[in-house]
Amino acid sequence: MNLFNKLIDLELDAMLFGFRWDNARQILAQVESECVEVNQLLDQDHGENDLLQYEIGDLLHAVLSLCVYCGYDPELTLEKSLNKFEQRFLVVKQLAKSQNLNNLDHLSFEQLMALWKEAKELADKKS
Repeated sequence: MNLFNKLIDLELDAMLFGFRWDNARQILAQVESECVEVNQLLDQDHGENDLLQYEIGDLLHAVLSLCVYCGYDPELTLEKSLNKFEQRFLVVKQLAKSQNLNNLDHLSFEQLMALWKEAKELADKKS
């Protein structure tokens, strides 16, 4: 069984047992809580400690639970997001090429975000 199907089955089992969310905002609050936990762990040395991985897993689970609660197929939702990213990233590469950039290693984060914003606007106009 793939993980998306397992997630859906577990969410439905929990819901049928009465362990359920009242509304999507409660799940979003859980997502935010998991973000806080991940953020707190990012500055720590993890070494052999899997705590960060577990917390990232909890964050993923919460986000996917929101997806299921809202009636969306998690796999299809992620596929759509990846397709959108791929289209936008192709535009980033085209923009970089038009600026004679072989890669983006030397750009600051702010420059990367400006390039991403431009690519996003151009890609969204095409679709």
